[in-house]
Amino acid sequence: MMTQIQTDPQNDSQKPDKAVKEREPAQVEQPTKPNSVEEKEKQKPWQKIPKPIWVIGAVLLLAGVGYGVYRLFFYSPAASGLSLSGRIEGYETDVSAKIGGRVAQVSAREGDTVKSGQILVQIDDSDLRAQLQGAIARVRAAEERLQSARQQLPVLQAQLEQASLTTNQSTQDSQGRVLEAENAVDQARSNLAEAQANLVQAQSKQRRTSRLYAEGAVAAQQLDDDNAILGANRAKVSAAQQQVKSAGGRLTQAQATQQNTPIRAAAELQVQKQIDQAKTDTAVSQHEVRDALATQAQIQANLNYLVIKSPIAGDVITRSIEPGEVVAAGAPLLTLVNQQKLYLRGFVEEGQIGQVKLGQRAQVYLDSFPDQPLEATISRIDPKASFTPENTYFKKDRVTQVFGVELTLNNNAQGKAKQGMPADGRILLPESEPKRSSTLMPDRIITNS
Repeated sequence: MMTQIQTDPQNDSQKPDKAVKEREPAQVEQPTKPNSVEEKEKQKPWQKIPKPIWVIGAVLLLAGVGYGVYRLFFYSPAASGLSLSGRIEGYETDVSAKIGGRVAQVSAREGDTVKSGQILVQIDDSDLRAQLQGAIARVRAAEERLQSARQQLPVLQAQLEQASLTTNQSTQDSQGRVLEAENAVDQARSNLAEAQANLVQAQSKQRRTSRLYAEGAVAAQQLDDDNAILGANRAKVSAAQQQVKSAGGRLTQAQATQQNTPIRAAAELQVQKQIDQAKTDTAVSQHEVRDALATQAQIQANLNYLVIKSPIAGDVITRSIEPGEVVAAGAPLLTLVNQQKLYLRGFVEEGQIGQVKLGQRAQVYLDSFPDQPLEATISRIDPKASFTPENTYFKKDRVTQVFGVELTLNNNAQGKAKQGMPADGRILLPESEPKRSSTLMPDRIITNS
């Protein structure tokens, strides 16, 4: 038989809470919710916002702060450009010997950095130094001959001047003597004519006196006087004739002396010939001196060629000789590369080459420094298209026509880039809007990124 038990509703409503409390003793007691409208109105506005909305707001706030920090410190809009891959290359310089010989010393090895003008190789110069001494001796001998020829010129010129003065003076003296002799001849002839006239007169007077004396008209003394006068006149005529002969002889001698002038002129001409010969000797000596100096300079130049200096500042990448070896003229001894003039050579597809121009800015990315691009400039664009290089292994890529492009590094002072390094390049193109790049390193492709 069943017994009914009457329960109290209030007690029944409290019993489940007690049972729950007994079953969950570890749970934290939740704050009681306000049961009245007055208590809800007493709460602050922010306390009315649901908790999920608070969580979502906090997440959005953190995301905004993070994006702001990224934009401020880490984001850099990448210019649109063309990407390409290749290797760093440089302009190699082969250092050669202009003349051959035995290598005495090599002062650089592979990997060494050398300066412009630094001595790299020394070739034995003993033979050329002996030749240089002989050339110096020949120069001195030629200079002495030149000096002797130059010293003769003033002496010969003085002799020529003296001979010229002597010739002029002799000519004048000869002319004076001839004139004087001619005057003496004229005077002697005049005296002879006068003596002859006096003789004729004395002869006439003597004949007349002789006739008168024979007739007894005059005294003998008168006849003797006339005879004496006649004899004196005859003597005067003889003397005058001798004077004429003597004057004629002096005239002949003066005229003969005047003929000596061409002889003296010939002597002057001989001195002039000696002067011309001395000038010729001087010119020849000058040529000999120049020739000897040229030979000396050539030998000295060859000596200088034996000291081989670096033509550029760069790194030694190849050393082909060792001390003691005999090298031929023009044989390469060392190979240098200028690390400050390196470039990246890559290829751009034919459809994109129209966007590339000489002098255009570019960037080169090295595997060692992927986040530190090196500034570069386009320095060469192949004038003719070619197929994709041989090291492309996919048929669809091998049939693509491309243009070779060289990106010259603007500055490699820190030596980050080395010849032979693989590298990627980006040719910068103008952009209308900033474009955020997902990665700093461009993909290794030759298509537009």
